[in-house]
Amino acid sequence: MNILNILSELEKVDAERYEHLSPRRSAMKDFFHWAKKVTLVSLPLNAGNLFGQAFGQSTSNSSVDALNLLLTVEYLSFNFYQNALVKTPALIPDSAKPVFNIIQEQEQAHINLLIKKIQSLGGTPRAAMPYEAFDYTKVNVNVNTNYATFLRTAMTIEDFSVRVYKGQAIVLLAEKTVLQSVVQIHTIQARHSAQLRKMVYDQQIANLKNLRPWPSNRKTDAGVVDDTNYNDSTVGTVSAVYFRDDATLANAENKIIQSGQQLTGLNGFKEITPSAAAESFDEYLQTATVKTIANTIYLKDGYKFG
Repeated sequence: MNILNILSELEKVDAERYEHLSPRRSAMKDFFHWAKKVTLVSLPLNAGNLFGQAFGQSTSNSSVDALNLLLTVEYLSFNFYQNALVKTPALIPDSAKPVFNIIQEQEQAHINLLIKKIQSLGGTPRAAMPYEAFDYTKVNVNVNTNYATFLRTAMTIEDFSVRVYKGQAIVLLAEKTVLQSVVQIHTIQARHSAQLRKMVYDQQIANLKNLRPWPSNRKTDAGVVDDTNYNDSTVGTVSAVYFRDDATLANAENKIIQSGQQLTGLNGFKEITPSAAAESFDEYLQTATVKTIANTIYLKDGYKFG
């Protein structure tokens, strides 16, 4: 069964209730350790509870608008890596350059693919954006001279990208010709995020010594978990990347209730801690929130969304 068939089957359960399945991690595997034996019909509760109403995002945004939003995020990522590899080559250790070469090449491939998809729908792709269109200094102004800062900035950009792709996938449900590509890119962005988080962890940076491979509840260097802290990057200036859309949507990265179902201790499984529950689902960001974050954190004047 290919990915579109999977999406189609889930959509039959409820057109708006499938999007919280994590492309990165199988929630059922994480919760019950059933691996490949898990099927929806075997769940000891109403499966629909896990696919509950995630958000009321309007689909009034056109498919082209959604793709151009994703294209902007790709320009953000590509320029960041391109600048580091070409303009400040001494910044990245030689041992890490192969990783960033691959990530940069993949971001370029995403740009090319999104442009083709936009054109295939009769739309006009957003013009290529230069490095100067973006502000990469929110983690620290020494982003171009300090490798640890560079890594943390890359991590937050990729974490942001994952949430943006998830949010726009729902807008593109009706566009089967582009949906599969968007979901596939989403999984690649998630891999980028996991890779960069591992690299940050390997640096054993203060306050990030227990960083997880995916967004999770904050865990201090002493091993104390703060289940109320949704921003495990520890960078306050980018906290919006990990927060909820608004007061009516509890979709921050520390979310433990999905469609009204409390996941912690679900069906008596004490191993399902708040951190485990939060890690098992990717959280989306709506279009308006994405634009606000982009305008506030990443885009310079003259390039911001109107």
